Amino acid sequence: MNKRTSRSNRFLPEYVSRFKDRHGKERLRYRRKGYPSRYFTAPLGTEAFREEYRRFNSPEAIAEAREEAQAERTVPGSIGDLLRRYLAVPERLGPSEVTQTKVRQILERFAEGREERPVKGIRFDHIDAIIAKARIKTVDEKGRKFGGIEAARKLRKELRRFFAFARKLGWITTNPVDDSQTVKVAPGERSSGFYTWTETDIAAYRAHWPQGTKQRLAMELMLWTDQRKVDAIHLGRQHIKAGKFAIRQTKTGKLLQLPIAPQLAAAIDAMPASDALCFLVTEWGKPFSVKGFGGWFREQCNAAGLPRCTAHGLRKATMRRMAELEMPNKTMKSVSGHSKDDEVARYTEAANQERLAEGAIKRLAEWEMSNPDPRLDAKSAQRTENG
Repeated sequence: MNKRTSRSNRFLPEYVSRFKDRHGKERLRYRRKGYPSRYFTAPLGTEAFREEYRRFNSPEAIAEAREEAQAERTVPGSIGDLLRRYLAVPERLGPSEVTQTKVRQILERFAEGREERPVKGIRFDHIDAIIAKARIKTVDEKGRKFGGIEAARKLRKELRRFFAFARKLGWITTNPVDDSQTVKVAPGERSSGFYTWTETDIAAYRAHWPQGTKQRLAMELMLWTDQRKVDAIHLGRQHIKAGKFAIRQTKTGKLLQLPIAPQLAAAIDAMPASDALCFLVTEWGKPFSVKGFGGWFREQCNAAGLPRCTAHGLRKATMRRMAELEMPNKTMKSVSGHSKDDEVARYTEAANQERLAEGAIKRLAEWEMSNPDPRLDAKSAQRTENG
């Protein structure tokens, strides 16, 4: 660069240089390491120029460049092309960022190594093979676990939506996932998931961690709100309105109004005064991350002699309690925020079968004794006469 060019660039914004193109026209160019190179269309000093500069200099410019580069490398009509189009609208993946991230990871793992395969060449037997592989449990080099029956089910569910999008685009006429086999549970394969706390477990934890400790408050908060860790750990006094928690679920986006049980109120009141926005904070006074809280609570359960117990198991314990009290599904869903009955059924599998059966038989017996139906007796007698 000669001295005249250097002086001409001295008063330009950072990362902007001036040059003449092959036609002798003066141009302005944005160049910054790690960012895409761009040419300005607006004159220097105008508001339009400043807007272009802000856009070129923003972190979003990197994402745009990656998207453009990916589009250039993508084979039209391929799985990679379909994935790029599908992910362009995050709302297709779910109602919340948490769900969208999980679905994106599922589809990206599916597409890995298959980016250039044409979508129209995918058959149902290909889907069957992919789902069968997803059922195999594996652990990667970082210790992360993949696979299993639930992973296979989730993959098939998302692939059905994924290829339904391809059908809407007119790339295929039928959805190959519709003709694939459903994911059936083999004998002994089904897992009950997280261990459900029993009443003995709850009493043991309370005996070890008394009122006024953060450990006790954490357990009561999870038990009496029946919410996921991501929502429960961020609750604070600002979420209390008219004696109820107003909770916007991160995963579903639902707004729940939950009364505060006396046991939970007592645990909150027993804690030392604090200006923190969250009831539960780290030793440094900062809000917990979801993983951080899970690990910390795991240690508190171990200290109480409850190695099988987890934070999520408390959510299942509340569902178990409601099932044992024979509350209807709609009532249970009003607390947990679940949308479907099959989700409730999965969470209430640990309900005490003996206790429920005893109550059911007792109610049946009382009903028959207090409500004799003469029609039944008449039909019985008629069958006896007809021999």
